[in-house]
Amino acid sequence: MLTKTMRRVRKLVTGIQLGGHEAAMLVWAGFRSALGRGPNPDEERMYGSALTAGRLSPSEFLSELTKSSEYKSQTAASLRHPLHALHAARVMMVKGLPQADTIVDLGGGADDTPLGAMVVMGYPYRFDTLTIVEPPRTDRHDLYKNLAPGDPIEYDTGRGVVQYLYTSMADLSAIPSGSVDLVFSGESIEHVSRDDCERVLAETRRVLKPTGRFCFDTPNRAVTRVQVGDDLFINPDHKYEYTHAEMLGLLARHGFALEEQKGISWCPSAAEGRFDLGEIVANVGVYDDIENCYLLYYRCRPR
Repeated sequence: MLTKTMRRVRKLVTGIQLGGHEAAMLVWAGFRSALGRGPNPDEERMYGSALTAGRLSPSEFLSELTKSSEYKSQTAASLRHPLHALHAARVMMVKGLPQADTIVDLGGGADDTPLGAMVVMGYPYRFDTLTIVEPPRTDRHDLYKNLAPGDPIEYDTGRGVVQYLYTSMADLSAIPSGSVDLVFSGESIEHVSRDDCERVLAETRRVLKPTGRFCFDTPNRAVTRVQVGDDLFINPDHKYEYTHAEMLGLLARHGFALEEQKGISWCPSAAEGRFDLGEIVANVGVYDDIENCYLLYYRCRPR
């Protein structure tokens, strides 16, 4: 769901050892990809010096470019595309996630970069470790072959260390009980069977600290059913899409207390049996009317 520009920008941060020459190359490539121009002399000097001295990491540099008013003005038109608008709404959700030192992200790989989806989407806080759980490449749908590096790695983002755990999200046995501050699942639990979803919730409850939080979003079947009908899901890799009532039952059964329940991208026409893609474009954001939003979002804690 990321724009092509963001895909190009993210490719630049992988594997760069920053000396003066490499820093200059990154500055020029970043400006070209994000803003469609080269840096002026002041920008080249300022960013090149900060990158070489280690005052700014590559990911922080790219983040500054994509947060700039120049970038936002250039990309505003892309929000007229429903997928880009939905992504923008999900970015708002990610930026509102709770601060945490130890994070597990279920299915959190991102195309062409080891940074992972949470970092790319702008999670604002520093962290100690962010463990991205992805199935081995051989177990992934063809749509997601490139969502994680080919080999297990650790990657210092400048704001925390990202590491990978290649396993089913229903099997977190490598993670000690009561050791995690935040488990996040960004549009991923719909990719496992209903039985495995039960295991995901049980494992999430096990690994969380008593003060930990479980936050996730997932398609709202009450809306997607209107969009594609009773016999299809919105993604060929989806195993099941949940209604709000079904999800509330699952969370209660697995010992979670709700702190927040919201909807992402309001689609009010769905309540009348109509699906209007234009409403995703018009209603970018997080809403109280969870029943009539395209995605369900929950923030909960262990009871």
